Amino acid sequence: MTNEERQIQETLRKVAGAVETPSFQMPSKHDGLQVRRRPFYRSKKWASIGIASAVVLGLLGTMQVSPTFAAYVKSIFAQGVFNDEGLQQAARQGFSETSNVSVTDQGITLEVKEIIADPVQVIVALMIKQSDGKQLGPEWKTASNSQSNAVELLDAKGAVISDDGGTSFEDNVGFIRFILGKKGQEPLPKTLSIHFDKIGDRKGNWKLQVPVTMAKTTAATTVLPVNQTQVTKHGLKMTLHQIVNTPTTTRIELETQWTEAAKKQLEQEAKKLTGKTTDPDYAPFLPYQQYKLGYYYEGADGSKGKEWLIERSHAIDRYGHFRWIMDDDPLPKGKAATLVLTSFHKAIPYDMGVTFRPDELNKKPVIKQVGEDIFTVKGIKLAKDEFSEKQQIEMEVEVLSKDISEIYLPWWVAQDGQGTTYRARRSTQSTGPADQSGRERVTYKFLIVDSKSWEEDEIDKLPEKLTLRLDAVQKKYPFEWRIPVTHP
Repeated sequence: MTNEERQIQETLRKVAGAVETPSFQMPSKHDGLQVRRRPFYRSKKWASIGIASAVVLGLLGTMQVSPTFAAYVKSIFAQGVFNDEGLQQAARQGFSETSNVSVTDQGITLEVKEIIADPVQVIVALMIKQSDGKQLGPEWKTASNSQSNAVELLDAKGAVISDDGGTSFEDNVGFIRFILGKKGQEPLPKTLSIHFDKIGDRKGNWKLQVPVTMAKTTAATTVLPVNQTQVTKHGLKMTLHQIVNTPTTTRIELETQWTEAAKKQLEQEAKKLTGKTTDPDYAPFLPYQQYKLGYYYEGADGSKGKEWLIERSHAIDRYGHFRWIMDDDPLPKGKAATLVLTSFHKAIPYDMGVTFRPDELNKKPVIKQVGEDIFTVKGIKLAKDEFSEKQQIEMEVEVLSKDISEIYLPWWVAQDGQGTTYRARRSTQSTGPADQSGRERVTYKFLIVDSKSWEEDEIDKLPEKLTLRLDAVQKKYPFEWRIPVTHP
């Protein structure tokens, strides 16, 4: 191992901290009932992949026949096509590497255009074009439509470090992001390996091996030890270990676990949820596992950034002991700032049930109040699912609440008069104006399907009578923990 590799390896070990991506994996054989995982793209900084790619395509449209892409555009990431200031900043500062490594098969060229790699992530920009350089037509919608298409990070010996990097293509442009620091003592990423056997509807063999270097970014990475602990009134012990600043991001590394006193209360909540929700195997673990923390950064002048939730975590045990990481835009160098942990979001047992006749509901919505929370079942109809193209039941429920911050799909349960249980799936939600009491308004629209039918059988008529239950909700509890941080 060279001195450079030792330096990089040491920084990676400091940064890693044995942190993994959250899954909140339910002990169930059905992946479809899994509690929502955080998407591949960081929601607050990555624009819609379609919008971002459309802008990139606009840039590429006039340069598609040129072999010297970098002569026209110094960096794809620096163009502002992503709503990610960290990537833009790193690219503007010269931390991106142009690649232009390509492979051609079946008249189609797959080319790696650019890579930014630092100790917390590897981000890659790809392009697909015809072998003569011309842009492909709109029928080539995706290059990630084959289950066997593979993208992997390899170490110096060629062993796979990670194969769970998110990949997304829109038309001819694609992006890959690997989040590093998921495992302790990770080996040094040396190569990006790409193997596609299908692009669009054309089968072929596209293999690429692309060097990954991070000497410059590692040298520019700093680790700020914090090692402070707080305990919330609910008995959650929080230890903020360190804050890592790389050219692309500022990362929070946090560990949380329940106190022994809190576990006794959680045990009672777990009993209330036993057998509930449409995933009863996981329900007793909800009170322990299903929680999040809200935070924001405050400037020296008192200015406050937007509040976000720390969501990416690794479960150390099944009872709420987690390590968390959250990546944000890099902190400004040399400027005082304060990290403020400001809210605790916890799942609790809930008891909301309302019975109605679907044929009467569209004439008169049904209202149910639980404490200060108000639920209005506003509509129900048969609708074709755009994915399965099968007819299912679509429901619309409005929720008014001051402190409900999230309702996950497995927590809704519907039953008809014949005893058939339905599970909720594929929801959308929209917000509206708060009411006079300050309750926030969220409207949930979701499909319900027979819980025993994993093939999601088509439904040809509405039940005569339906009962809708809500067995759990996630509520928000404010608190404040202020931690001074400065990026040197």
